[in-house]
Amino acid sequence: MSNLKEIRTRISSVTSTKKITSAMKMVSAAKFKKAQNNLIKFRPFNEQVLNLVSSISSDKILQGVPYVGFRKEIREVAILLVTSNNSMCGAFNANISKMAMQVYADAKRQHPKAHIQFYCLGKKGEDIVRRAKLPYESFSHSFIDKPSVVSTRTIFEKFFGMYCSGRLDRVFVVYNKFRNAASQDQISETLLPIIIAKPTDSKLILNKPIVEPNPLELLNRLLPYYLLNKLHSAVLESSAAEHGARMTAMHQATENASALLSNLVLDYNKARQAAITNEILEIVSGANALKS
Repeated sequence: MSNLKEIRTRISSVTSTKKITSAMKMVSAAKFKKAQNNLIKFRPFNEQVLNLVSSISSDKILQGVPYVGFRKEIREVAILLVTSNNSMCGAFNANISKMAMQVYADAKRQHPKAHIQFYCLGKKGEDIVRRAKLPYESFSHSFIDKPSVVSTRTIFEKFFGMYCSGRLDRVFVVYNKFRNAASQDQISETLLPIIIAKPTDSKLILNKPIVEPNPLELLNRLLPYYLLNKLHSAVLESSAAEHGARMTAMHQATENASALLSNLVLDYNKARQAAITNEILEIVSGANALKS
């Protein structure tokens, strides 16, 4: 009977776990849909800004922009690590934190005299950096729960101000890029100084816009806005990837709980049948003993 009681306890426990993971899956699905819509709406606008910057940029024009081009001496490096505030999203936080540590190691090897500091957006990344005993500073963790341009601007203005004043020489952004609900790409990008890719689309090259009074004046106004968009895009990508990863993890956990529950019910029925059979055997054996 003790074995039957054990199995009943496990069945009750697994049933409760299944209800929790199923509820979390539905909550994550709703949040994922909202985050995905925000990302889909933002992507075309961000791509147009990127195309405009790429099409009017040239090596001659960029020489007049102070935050384009690497500085000769790198003394201060910042790594913005974007993670989640909560767990139960598979390897989402572990994978991006592993890449951030790789970025830190590479920067340390390339610039041995530089001071490298983490800036954490998300509690999980902060916990990992703290355990590694590396220098870090945290932004408000509410920024990642409800992404908005206003909150991203706070982060951008801090980095941009420190870079323009010479207190930072290079800024990396490490985040999960949304691919689909089941997978994410770990991305490391240089936010500052600005690295502008040359346009590869033939339409953009042929239809180069005419800028008045001059492209440099437009770039000086446009590039900070371009950086803000780039940073906000990283936050939105990470948010959509997080909810997708949690929804997938909870879906798998619910399926595993269902499979485990089926096995436990089968084991319980087998044990109960065995107990009934033993009781019948004992009764028959007792009756035979009385006859003899």
